[in-house]
Amino acid sequence: MQQSIPRRFQVRVFATEVLRGTSAVVYKVIERLSGLDMQRIAKEEAAPATCFIYQLNERQFEIRFYNTTHEIQLCGHGLLASAKVIAQDSQYESFNLLTRDSLVSCQYNPHQNNLEIAFRELKATEVSAPTWLSDCFNVKPSKVSKAGPEDGYWVMEWPRDMALSDLVVEPDILMEKTQRAVIATQQSSNSDYDYNFRYFAPQHGVLEDKATGSAHRVLVSYWHQHLNKCNFKARQYSIEGAELIGRIEGEDVWISGNVEIER
Repeated sequence: MQQSIPRRFQVRVFATEVLRGTSAVVYKVIERLSGLDMQRIAKEEAAPATCFIYQLNERQFEIRFYNTTHEIQLCGHGLLASAKVIAQDSQYESFNLLTRDSLVSCQYNPHQNNLEIAFRELKATEVSAPTWLSDCFNVKPSKVSKAGPEDGYWVMEWPRDMALSDLVVEPDILMEKTQRAVIATQQSSNSDYDYNFRYFAPQHGVLEDKATGSAHRVLVSYWHQHLNKCNFKARQYSIEGAELIGRIEGEDVWISGNVEIER
């Protein structure tokens, strides 16, 4: 009977000595839970992401993510947190995570304590700026692109000499005008980073995210096209702050960063 009790882990992701990053609660379950049960647990946890992993076979795991109000379709930091738990628990150096609609490859190098997860590249296409931008932002972006389906992403670029932390977003207008999350980005003027970004998705229960691996996936592809390079370090300008690493190889985007199991 004891074996059916889920194991719980608290994991911090994308933090540095000065940036707090974000956190995820990870449950390893022996039996699948219902959506209602997972949402109830996530509401009680009140974490940026609560993840549930269920082992399908030796090197493949099913994974679901929830915040306090919604199931999250794809959660980059939740994937990294869960992959860290699996790697530490099983000693696997390669394995797969099956989300609702994709298969994510994970690679762990125990000698370097390096963990990476791979997504298929999601390219952004530049489009005309929507008319509602001036109502939604205190400063309009210089470029606007789209990535993914209608509930995917806006990628909006601001000049590198603007303080991205000064950007003000009206969440009610954003929810009214679009189902896409907004990734606000700029080329970094700090030599330690290639680009900066912020992430807003009030339509999905996230006014502003602390650290967003799924947005980083889109931006690695975006800045690969604009900067003509393959390896990136990014700073997320949430209040907490986060540092994310990424690289593009063929049609895959690999993301990583500091991941630590706290308890």
